[in-house]
Amino acid sequence: MPALKLWLLALAHWGVDLFTHMLPPVLPVLIRDLGLSVALAAALATAVNVSSGILQPFLGVVVDRSGRPWMLPLAVLWCGAFMALFGLASSYVVLFAAAVLAGLGAALFHPLASVTLRAVVGRYSAGAMSIFGLGGTVGMASAPLATAAVIAWQGLPGIRWLVLLAALVAGLLVAGGLHRLSLRRPAHTAGGSPADTPSGLPANTPSGLPANTPSGLSPTASMGSPATGGVSSGAPGTVAAAGNMRALTYLAGGKFVRTIGQTALLNFLPLYYVSRGVPESQAGLMLTVVLAVGSASAVLSGYASDRLGRKPVVVWSSVLCTPAFIGFLMTDGFLQLAFLVLTSVCFYAAFSVVPIYAQELVPDQPGMGAGLMMGGVWALASLCLIPLGSLADMVDIRLALLVAAWLPLVSTAFLLPVPETHPQAHAILRLSSRLTR
Repeated sequence: MPALKLWLLALAHWGVDLFTHMLPPVLPVLIRDLGLSVALAAALATAVNVSSGILQPFLGVVVDRSGRPWMLPLAVLWCGAFMALFGLASSYVVLFAAAVLAGLGAALFHPLASVTLRAVVGRYSAGAMSIFGLGGTVGMASAPLATAAVIAWQGLPGIRWLVLLAALVAGLLVAGGLHRLSLRRPAHTAGGSPADTPSGLPANTPSGLPANTPSGLSPTASMGSPATGGVSSGAPGTVAAAGNMRALTYLAGGKFVRTIGQTALLNFLPLYYVSRGVPESQAGLMLTVVLAVGSASAVLSGYASDRLGRKPVVVWSSVLCTPAFIGFLMTDGFLQLAFLVLTSVCFYAAFSVVPIYAQELVPDQPGMGAGLMMGGVWALASLCLIPLGSLADMVDIRLALLVAAWLPLVSTAFLLPVPETHPQAHAILRLSSRLTR
């Protein structure tokens, strides 16, 4: 049953990201049929992206305080229903309101689904998060094709049938019992017994760190974190809340900086290829390659972080991403493709790891932590595309991407102070310490 619920969550993620990413292919039709300007049409896409991103951390706080799982199928239905209005409404005001409200549904879904995921798996698992994230990536990738097929079938009014798809997905969530889960504690631990703590670890383990850390080996200090971050030195089970929020701020800063580079790659890659004389169809295909490789990387890296720790995956992927990105911009042919694949692997390696990392840093506010990383950071990073786009207009697209290529390496300045949170990483450190004595 946990496996079924996990795949149902991934299916719901597919649906929500499909709904919120169907707008770009619809914009040309809206411009033609409703006589909208490009600026007004673009404002609709901005409304969806901003409302679905900026609001996620705040709705994550609501999720943490309310813990109402029945809102999960409601969020899916809500998002799909308001996007379906694009097939019916002829008023720009109605369309804009629908865009904002659809984004609100997506903003509620993501932190709520991440907390539900913890309840399903019984612990924080980046591997499970990667399966959940895979659903969203497939939804984003399939949105243009699905939207084009619907418009070719019935024109713009065909978009209204999205509400049926949303109702089907929401119904499957209800049939799977996801609306009845207790979000206050995980459903079970990895061993099948009830969890004692939100992280599924023994109750005396402070902030999800191993209880048997040997003296002289501080889990946080051993990972290069500041002494004030992470876990308090007081009684077992107490958490240094201020230190954890400080660590979360560092993690968000690092995620923000590297995400600027990632969004630049995703948005400017087709333009880069077109500027080099590549046909538009082939340029779009390269973006599909990035998304496909990234999906595989997110899954594999998620499971790797469950065994090696969160910090090594996030930091090393950032360090390696910059030379790979620069290599892509400096080469041609097959070697350039190889560097592009490596760049995608590095960018997406942290995709499913960072939300879990954030939840482990603030275990009492998992919805807020996941919402910040899955929505808030992405929305703010997207705004930084404007100056990079201006640089591309003033000089060229290659220089804009070259600037973006350095950002993953810069992000490590924020990531290094963040303490490790995963017990397995500390077990590896203890073994390494014994072997080097």
